[in-house]
Amino acid sequence: MAGPTYRVFLSHSSKDKDFVRELYRRLTRDGVSCFFDIESIGWGQNWVRALERALDECEFIVLVLSPDFCNSEWVEVERTSSIADDPTGLRRKVRPLMLRPCRDLPTFPRFLRQAQAIDVSTSADFEANYPRICRELGGTPREDAALADRTKLPPVSPLPERHRMPYRSLGEKFVGRVDSFWNLHDSLFRDGTTILAGEVVVVGTGGLGKTQLAIEYTHRFGSVYAGGVYWVDADRGLSTLISQVGEAAGIEVDKRADEAHQVEQIWRGLNRLPGPSLLILDNFPENAALQPYLPVGGRVHTLITTRRQDLDYPSVRLNTLTTEEGMRLLNSGERRFGDEAAPLVDRVGGLPLALELARGYLNYHRKLTIPELLEEMLATSDIELLTEFASEYRDHLPSLHETDIVGTFQLSWDAAPEVGRAVLRAMGELAPVGVPRSLLRSVLNLPAGTRVRDQLARALDELSRLSLVELDTSGNPIAHRLILAFARHRNVADSASPFNQCLAVIQEQMDRASLTPDAGTICELNLLVPHAESLLTGSLIRPEDFSRLAGRLGTHYQALGRYSDARRALTGALASDEKTFEPGHPSIAIRQSNLATVLQDLGLLEEARDLLRKALASDEKTFEPGHPSIAISQSNLALVLQDLGQLEEARDLLRKAHRVYLNRFGPDHPGTQTVRRNLEGFGN
Repeated sequence: MAGPTYRVFLSHSSKDKDFVRELYRRLTRDGVSCFFDIESIGWGQNWVRALERALDECEFIVLVLSPDFCNSEWVEVERTSSIADDPTGLRRKVRPLMLRPCRDLPTFPRFLRQAQAIDVSTSADFEANYPRICRELGGTPREDAALADRTKLPPVSPLPERHRMPYRSLGEKFVGRVDSFWNLHDSLFRDGTTILAGEVVVVGTGGLGKTQLAIEYTHRFGSVYAGGVYWVDADRGLSTLISQVGEAAGIEVDKRADEAHQVEQIWRGLNRLPGPSLLILDNFPENAALQPYLPVGGRVHTLITTRRQDLDYPSVRLNTLTTEEGMRLLNSGERRFGDEAAPLVDRVGGLPLALELARGYLNYHRKLTIPELLEEMLATSDIELLTEFASEYRDHLPSLHETDIVGTFQLSWDAAPEVGRAVLRAMGELAPVGVPRSLLRSVLNLPAGTRVRDQLARALDELSRLSLVELDTSGNPIAHRLILAFARHRNVADSASPFNQCLAVIQEQMDRASLTPDAGTICELNLLVPHAESLLTGSLIRPEDFSRLAGRLGTHYQALGRYSDARRALTGALASDEKTFEPGHPSIAIRQSNLATVLQDLGLLEEARDLLRKALASDEKTFEPGHPSIAISQSNLALVLQDLGQLEEARDLLRKAHRVYLNRFGPDHPGTQTVRRNLEGFGN
């Protein structure tokens, strides 16, 4: 990966590091890419070359003047380099700041005696002159959120150029959690100013708003992180971290390396970026080890959201909203309820998710009052279903409020249009991430139409209005895990599960996977991957369907170079076929061959060889001599044997395969030519 480029070089004495650190933080926050040695020279990087490169490339050199600066030998080198690069000063590359008086010193640079220096010798002078400094260096000065009024949240700011953030801020509609927000900030900025490597865990049960707090922090402090902000769906494993961060940060990863080495490459890549980074590990799983997910070295803040409470890191623990906070949330919508909102907040235990649903329901039924809603919740139907749901998901809900909270789900479900409920039924069988509209359209057999007449678009608008789904930055719906769990319960209770329709559509789409896909196909299939994985982990899928879907998913992973994931998927496909078919069945041989190619990519040649021997033996029993399937197995095995140095056997197998291709297809067939080229590698 190419090194970062910088706009400003901060030249200073090491004794003035505290001031320069704050200047660096402010300029970086306000969009000025700065080279500051302790922040910009990566772990293990050649620091002399890094200094030379930065001096050559920077548009401006800021000299932080002080007696220590004038007497520093290393600063003399930096200063001389800047003069040589711009001897006449026509480009005004050198920008001096006067930190402490030093003009009368004999070591004061002669070329600066006629230059105007901006006074930053006191805090007041620095604050007064900072906007000018920032603007002239190409930045946009803004209020320092860290020094802002802590009774409210800082404003939403633009994200850095490098980012992965699939969710939008709620803006002014995000209410409450002010104390939690600033506790989160302070846990990361432990010395108040500098971004050093550090972690903070946002802990709480489901529905408390852990993810939304992380979203708001990212959108309101994202501009501080010049190296980028990277949202990771942590419950999907380390391979997802590698792919999501690597793609967003532009980090090239050797997909042939094992997972641990790929993660190391991600950390090295982040450490080379021009500034600090923020990593968000959302919904970190209950049983995984956290250490492999944490960056090594560099200046990376890591924010983890999770339900587990056993992680020994600084934490922000979310509780249910107070009555006052809950009332503010209910009154932040289209309707205002005043003090009558308090009983509803108490009834649902201050759970933000339930209050969002209640607010959406009240906005939908504009003539309904809160007292009437409370009466309706008392009389809600399907008590058996709600009791079962509350029992199963008790750990996700505050105690003593399970049935009332789930009652809000039922009310919103009842208020949703028929097509909207069908959408939720389908989403309940899929992964808790954005669901492509095209997938929902195919599963529900909804024709495309104009915006006004499009049934799916109208249904999603209604679900969003009822707070049952949110729309991500691509317009695809996302629902809270508890809502999806409720939808699955409804599917069972109503005998109306669309699992088979979801499976059929995803299988049909994943059948497009190949080892040489085009870019468009890759993008489309990537959106389906988490949903395919979710279907494979369920209990409803039949072995033959499991094998087909896992096989296609493995092929897609292999095309992406995600060989560890490909190995996992193809191993599952092989195991499923071995349970379904008798030993030696052709389907088993195909799975063995497919898995062997991935093992070969991973350098596990002996495992690949053993599988290919089994596949060849199976083909020789199934097909007549000279069948193309036998030739393919012979050729695949020969290539692995060649890598293992077993050249004589490899050459004999390629000769046999070549004769089959010649007899069946002739000398001009692509398969014949491929085998011939491989054989020519032996000098034959």
